[in-house]
Amino acid sequence: MEKKKLGIILIVIGFFILLNSLNLIGEDVFLYLLSGAFFFTYFALGAREYYRNIGFLIPGSVLLAVALFSDLQNFGVINNLGGGLFFILLGFAFFIVFIHTSAFTKWDWPIYPAASLILLGIVIIFLERSDFLADLAYLNYIISLILIGAGIFIMFRKNK
Repeated sequence: MEKKKLGIILIVIGFFILLNSLNLIGEDVFLYLLSGAFFFTYFALGAREYYRNIGFLIPGSVLLAVALFSDLQNFGVINNLGGGLFFILLGFAFFIVFIHTSAFTKWDWPIYPAASLILLGIVIIFLERSDFLADLAYLNYIISLILIGAGIFIMFRKNK
């Protein structure tokens, strides 16, 4: 049965790549179709019924995030949010994976990349849209103060 699943997946991916190579579909449509194929396989195999179905959910959600970002960029919707929005969309892709894994005990790992990517995206948007990095000379002082504070914290921390 596993050979049959793998064979179907390879045929579908090969078919989409052939359509893209023949310029019958655009790059964004290709990403949406490929993402849809992964989501279809995920749901066809029982979705949250089995943990192993996550192997179809992860690429499906990541490809969907990349396709959405590409379309938003092509339509000019995300003028100054470029890099930050990309990381936020990837974070939401891992949040979708977290919804899948929440049905299983002690499988909360996707929340960590999701939160990290969303936070990184917000920080990038903040830094790109502000004059915070216009003059980088103050970073020497900030880094020095952080290192001094970390050293003091480590020295006076209670051992447990």
